[in-house]
Amino acid sequence: MAEKVKDHLKGALKLMLKPLVRLLIAQGVTHAEFSESAKEVYVESALRDFEVEGRVNKSRVAILTGLTRKEVKNVIDRVTFEDSRDKKYSRPERVLAGWFNDPMYTGPYGIPLDLPYVSNSQDEPTFTELVKSYSGDMAPKQMLDELLRSGSVVEVDGRYKAVRRNYVHEALSPKLIRRLGEIGYRVFSTAAKNIDKEAEGSGYFDRQVFADEGCTQNVIDLFDQYIKERGQNFLEELDVWFSANEKKNIPNEVRKSTGFYMVHYVDDLKDRQELRDILHQRGIEADAE
Repeated sequence: MAEKVKDHLKGALKLMLKPLVRLLIAQGVTHAEFSESAKEVYVESALRDFEVEGRVNKSRVAILTGLTRKEVKNVIDRVTFEDSRDKKYSRPERVLAGWFNDPMYTGPYGIPLDLPYVSNSQDEPTFTELVKSYSGDMAPKQMLDELLRSGSVVEVDGRYKAVRRNYVHEALSPKLIRRLGEIGYRVFSTAAKNIDKEAEGSGYFDRQVFADEGCTQNVIDLFDQYIKERGQNFLEELDVWFSANEKKNIPNEVRKSTGFYMVHYVDDLKDRQELRDILHQRGIEADAE
């Protein structure tokens, strides 16, 4: 039974991560950076929710989280000392770093050479060799397209010129990023608490309504317009309720942040595809033993 619960949790985790990982990739957050953040949250939760107060027992935290004792120590050291040297660079950033710093790809005064994509001369450095040296198995054409798209590289007379040392992703405002974290935390924390309750309905309000057979885009647009009006009216009613009940708060008692969140979701089934399905569609099957 416990294994079935764990399997269902892992399936739910993969589903929740799909839109988040899409955003992380778009903004250049590597798997290594995500992994380090996940390790930190595992250690944090183990200490806060499952470990007794007092001296940190790294062995106990390792057992709880499945991390090695060394990994637990590294997480604690990194958080304690905030060593910026541990930064993990994305593949485009590694390629640009090599282009600007490796003597094989720089000319006089350290200026990056304009590189051909490939060359018949074995002595001439090329973009494909640069990618092979600094990005492993990443396809050179895909890397070139990404660097051109970001504006870090431009094409000049059939060669490629590095014009910017940094790989710049499409900017998101800090305010929007913080909002993403706040919303995600509130939704997931409420859902997690509610499914952990023994009696149904004993948690906080968590309900949904949806079209049984789905809707076409024109009806989705109508629904969006409808809930923007009705939803805004309801939120304003709640705001008035908070103001009217402000004096009922008990003086000198700890206050907790609370509120109500509504969202209109549009779920595209193709975004729910699992890796197995995508590989099957693209003609990749499991190798026979």
